[in-house]
Amino acid sequence: MNQLQALGLTLACELPVMAVLARSVPIKRLLIIATGASCLTHPLAWRAALVLSADQYVTGLWLIELCVVLIEALWYQAWLRVGTARALWWSLVANATSFGLGWLL
Repeated sequence: MNQLQALGLTLACELPVMAVLARSVPIKRLLIIATGASCLTHPLAWRAALVLSADQYVTGLWLIELCVVLIEALWYQAWLRVGTARALWWSLVANATSFGLGWLL
């Protein structure tokens, strides 16, 4: 899978999850903000994963995903004006969904 395909998979997973979790947010606004979050973090995560050695891969992926969850939670908190716990939950669920499906593929 190349980076563009991986980003497409990320968006295909995370946008519907965010639409369900943040259903109180107008859908157009939510989709723009959630797409922005993924477009911000995905290239950084992709590049970070490329430098991992075979020994570091599993642990490295978990650390990269943790950073992605935190960055996206801050993004949601700032742009959607929600509390820290809600932003972290939304980010964790959305990213766990895309990470899990990506891992299976």
